[in-house]
Amino acid sequence: MSFLAMIGVLAVVASACTRPASPGSSATPSDFYGANPTLADVRSLLGDINWWPGPPSFGVRPLDSATMPFNEKFHVITRFAHLGTAETLDIEYTLWDSTSSATTQMTNIQSALGTSASGAKVGDQALYYGSQTSGAAPFGTETFVRIGAVVTTIALNLKDGLPTVAQLGKLATKVTSRLKDVLSGKVHVSPLPANDALLLPPKGPDLTLLGSLVLPIEAVVVMLGFESPEALAQILHTNGVDSIVFGDYALDNDTHMEVRASMFNFTTTQDAVTWVDELRGANPFDANGIATFYDASSGQYFSLFTSGSKAAIFVCRATSDAEAASRACEAPLSRLGPTWMLSLTTS
Repeated sequence: MSFLAMIGVLAVVASACTRPASPGSSATPSDFYGANPTLADVRSLLGDINWWPGPPSFGVRPLDSATMPFNEKFHVITRFAHLGTAETLDIEYTLWDSTSSATTQMTNIQSALGTSASGAKVGDQALYYGSQTSGAAPFGTETFVRIGAVVTTIALNLKDGLPTVAQLGKLATKVTSRLKDVLSGKVHVSPLPANDALLLPPKGPDLTLLGSLVLPIEAVVVMLGFESPEALAQILHTNGVDSIVFGDYALDNDTHMEVRASMFNFTTTQDAVTWVDELRGANPFDANGIATFYDASSGQYFSLFTSGSKAAIFVCRATSDAEAASRACEAPLSRLGPTWMLSLTTS
């Protein structure tokens, strides 16, 4: 069970909407994504260049609106994976409607998890927890830092042992170092350029856009969970794909489902076809040239197609990593693929 599910008090999402982050602030959820430490920072802090970025989750109502606390405005999750291991680092920034609500959240965490370890003072409050469970990365730590109305959760799962509290303090300091700049409006993330936004699925009745970004190709390789991510990333770079246009959505007929859309722009049409063929494996194309299938190993639905030198992927998943995607994904994906294909053909 994930740390989010374990304490039962934090939701999983964020947004690129334009509502302010706090009274008098112009910061948006996408700005909170910009508060993240760089990949170089993560690799330096965790001592290995094999840490890679994963896909972010942007979320705001309606995603998980049935369970999101009323006094939570939004939250943003960024993920990192340690290649060759099951080790992970998840960073979540949650904005509450007031400092009082965020403080109450910290009290709730203490009630759920017990007495915090003594560690470095970071932000207005900091809580440190660690435990050993099962699995290939059984040594898990959760660090919670409050700065004003924002609670940052840092979940680190390692294979060899628990880090020291001092190490967790250094990580927490780096992770939260830019938050005050976000809250004061000094840090802003530019909106997706209009030409890139046109490459995402067109608006319709099935999806609500939560956030969009240009991501390094490595983030999608991690998202898709391939056995040889480094080799696959090198193939993509060789074929002219260094980044992808990424959109995060709520599935409107089941808002517990998150839909990720990724558009790859290859050098040639054949490169795009080869890539999609590798991804779909034995799963057939339908009459529209779209392969849609459920992958039991990941518990996710996929829909893949090409349009000239462009390759597009939908992934429909539950917002909880512990759950499989529901069949509510099936009908919308069958409608969305042809619509997106037509949009890419005419763009």
